[in-house]
Amino acid sequence: TQKPVRVMAWALEQARIPEGATVLDPYMGSGTTGIACMRTGRHFIGIERDAAHYKTACDRIAHELDGALL
Repeated sequence: TQKPVRVMAWALEQARIPEGATVLDPYMGSGTTGIACMRTGRHFIGIERDAAHYKTACDRIAHELDGALL
């Protein structure tokens, strides 16, 4: 199920994942965990087998990067 980015950022904090750590998401879906990682100073590796979900995740992450570069 898709989760809000703020929920995934909270989960990363609760799991005590340190800033700068790399998070592996083997079921990337729409990329929410990746965006939460980017917003909270963590690295991200995402794996997604479904081509449509992968494209959605890539588009969302690219949009997030565009905003970060402004």
